[in-house]
Amino acid sequence: MSLELPQVVIDEMIAHSREDLPNECCGVIGRAPDGALTLWRATNDQASPWRFNIPPQQLLHLYNAIDDVDGDLLVIYHSHVASEARPSPTDLNIARLHKGATEWPYWVLVSLADEPPSVRAWRIDEGDDPDTVKAAEIDLVITGTAAERKRLEMIEVDGRPRVRESSL
Repeated sequence: MSLELPQVVIDEMIAHSREDLPNECCGVIGRAPDGALTLWRATNDQASPWRFNIPPQQLLHLYNAIDDVDGDLLVIYHSHVASEARPSPTDLNIARLHKGATEWPYWVLVSLADEPPSVRAWRIDEGDDPDTVKAAEIDLVITGTAAERKRLEMIEVDGRPRVRESSL
């Protein structure tokens, strides 16, 4: 099993990871039916070097944007600032929340513990027990194809939180 991602997406995830230091970064990659990819940089509302959480408003925006093109959520990515690019127990607990009727997305982790950063892909699926999940590393294949890149930001409009999307 492998995951193919363009070099521009790998570079964007590493840049996002570095820019959000000292905290973890997070985002998603959606895939349209024609195979076109869009990377969205999300906001880590935990602002933590050990955890990430995409705000609910941004998640809704992402799900709607992906659904609008009949696409699918391909990747959840985030960084580890001081540990290897391997899902932590906290990551596995978060993955459990994405368990559902559709295929689980891939997870890509960027580790800034070493230079150059390590980028690894994972498949997180059901474990032996229905209440557990397990991670299996998969090959990350770098391609030369293009991808759209966007940033999500939380803004306030008329006293209410809103999501602003802008191209990178």
